[in-house]
Amino acid sequence: MSACDSVYFDQFAERFCRSFQKKFNLPIHLHLINPTETQIALCKNWSVSWTCNYLDPFQMQKRSNTLVKTQKLTDGVAQRSVLWGFCQAVRFWLLGQYQNAQQDIVMCDIDCVAVQTPSIDQVNQLFSCTQFSVHKGRAMATFCAFSSEQLAQTQQLSHWIEQYDLDTGIRNGVDQLALKKCIPNPNSLPTGWISHDDTPTDKSVLRKINQNIIFHSKGTRGKSIDLSAYL
Repeated sequence: MSACDSVYFDQFAERFCRSFQKKFNLPIHLHLINPTETQIALCKNWSVSWTCNYLDPFQMQKRSNTLVKTQKLTDGVAQRSVLWGFCQAVRFWLLGQYQNAQQDIVMCDIDCVAVQTPSIDQVNQLFSCTQFSVHKGRAMATFCAFSSEQLAQTQQLSHWIEQYDLDTGIRNGVDQLALKKCIPNPNSLPTGWISHDDTPTDKSVLRKINQNIIFHSKGTRGKSIDLSAYL
């Protein structure tokens, strides 16, 4: 499962779906934010389930105005923070609302790419408990697994995000804050699933691909790396 707005959909959704369908052979669900009719049609063509919502400009501006006032941000920066925060948080909110006792769910960023095929044992271990990649001591929202046996934890995460939005207003980084507050002692994914090391060179990119099932890299360069050979 992943979520994205229309801009990230155009940049990453096809790559995401193709790689995970090829390497994982599991159902994929995308939550779309402000999608176009063309983007919805593409999900159908890719045999991907989808849900969507269209953001209320008034509610978004209300939250932006709060950030301008409290954080001394420009209106443009505040608007981006609110949009990014919503895109980050909505997938975890949905997870807590709709995951059931028959579902184990992988949650990941839309710019992740599955570059290796996990073994049956690795998949079974992945779904054995709710777990995260941990980087510099904190649970990362980039790629994580939510077990059906720990629904209360997932629901708590969803409720915390909803209450935070009511009390403070959604903003950039809220997903990481929610994980820190609700899952202070996260189970760690085994080495080999995903790395958060930088990839400043072609050699470091290749090393990360060879050593991990999931590839993800931050920054402009990281998001533009050609991974078509793995799709």
